Amino acid sequence: MVQRLGIRELAERAKREGAYDLAQGVIDADLPQVLVDAMREIPVKEISRYENMGGAQKYREALVYYLESRGWTVSAENVMPVAGAMAGITSALLTGLKPGAKVLLPEPFFVYHKLLLETLGYKGVFLHTEIGEEIEWEEVVDKMDDVDAVVITTPANPTGQTASVETLTKLSEAAKEKDCLLILDEMYREFIWNNPPKNDAEYQKIDWSKTLLVRSWSKTFAIPGWRIGFVVTSPERIEKMTERHDAFYMGGSVIAQYAMAKALTENLKELNRYCRNLRQTLLLNKEILEKAFTSYGLSPLPVPATYYMLLKHNRPTDMAMVEELIAKKVVTTPANILFDDTSTETGYIRIHFAVQQETARKVAEILTT
Repeated sequence: MVQRLGIRELAERAKREGAYDLAQGVIDADLPQVLVDAMREIPVKEISRYENMGGAQKYREALVYYLESRGWTVSAENVMPVAGAMAGITSALLTGLKPGAKVLLPEPFFVYHKLLLETLGYKGVFLHTEIGEEIEWEEVVDKMDDVDAVVITTPANPTGQTASVETLTKLSEAAKEKDCLLILDEMYREFIWNNPPKNDAEYQKIDWSKTLLVRSWSKTFAIPGWRIGFVVTSPERIEKMTERHDAFYMGGSVIAQYAMAKALTENLKELNRYCRNLRQTLLLNKEILEKAFTSYGLSPLPVPATYYMLLKHNRPTDMAMVEELIAKKVVTTPANILFDDTSTETGYIRIHFAVQQETARKVAEILTT
């Protein structure tokens, strides 16, 4: 049944059937060598312990250094280590909301955001946007009167739509005025294609009293298993969030935080070079797969950001299109599972192109022969 289908289940099916997995967006790339070196060089024996509740101080200081390198001046009290983006979002929700609170989630959404709300006992309120259309930000502001929190993913998975910092600033001001928690998930910040971000100075204009920003290194450096990211918000909110995060994640991985701190402070140029090279690889994959799926008869939508692509099809159902491709050993995602009402067909499937270039070429060969 489509209602029970998830992206992880599709990835597992790809493994079972020996198919190429374009469903689960895990970057198939080597991590930066400087991170490998940092992991080898940190004093593992000395740091294999619990840190304080707020995470490793060296990592917090490294985050300040990193953000300053991007033109954004913050203090260590404004940043909080988290065990990945979802850990940051979880801690923020549990800190700011009571059981049963209403949380606005624009559609189409990242499936695990909805699952997280259900798991934590919150009521999801869904703002429907048709695939290919822009989110109406004024409507998001209006909805703040009726909900307790809003989760915005920017750039968005799966559409790649990106809110400007000007828009985020206006949303933060509305969140303060309406006493509504605003969570900004910027997991894909480094994958904005036409104008890759180099400077975050404008983020200093955001009102952080009811807003927090979550970023993770999982996609940026191809290290989802490290479970490491960070939050930026007010010191008062961080102080409260720390208790929730510590209760669930015991402050996060100390070893990962020390290694990341070392790499950020000593080899930031190498990390930035890695990101540039990774973007070039993914853009080439995008070009290869766009041509291949177009040749197969599907119509790709523009991809302004992220490494996901929505493809319009003419099959009776989204799952029918997925099954047709699975028969060819290519696993994709039916777009209807990215909406609250999974029974409504969208006429789209989603792929990711964060694969090895050899994989992209083999998929293209399958689709064009």
